[in-house]
Amino acid sequence: MHKSCKGFTLVETVIALSLLLFVTAILLPAITQVMMERQNQALKSHAQQLLNKEMGNQEPVIEKAVVVEGVEYKVLRSHNENGVMKICIQWHDYMGRKAERCGYYKNSETKPRLYDY
Repeated sequence: MHKSCKGFTLVETVIALSLLLFVTAILLPAITQVMMERQNQALKSHAQQLLNKEMGNQEPVIEKAVVVEGVEYKVLRSHNENGVMKICIQWHDYMGRKAERCGYYKNSETKPRLYDY
């Protein structure tokens, strides 16, 4: 009997489709996590810009909330006995983790030091 060679068999098609689904199932979570971390870096950049702005601002307010592009950032100020001012920006990233950027300065003449927690 003569064999027909006009295309793929059903078994070959099912194997190819299952292989494609397997590769997609492996790569999709990794790609999603990379995209979320990229968005979290944008949040960190917004927090850094806000921290730089607040370092130049001499408001006596100890705590306030600022919303930037739908994300709430908390601005916390504190003084210690040496007259050093600490300003921290806190927010929750897209993965639900709490993040914080802090800066310290003694007065407006000194250059602020920034710390990442």
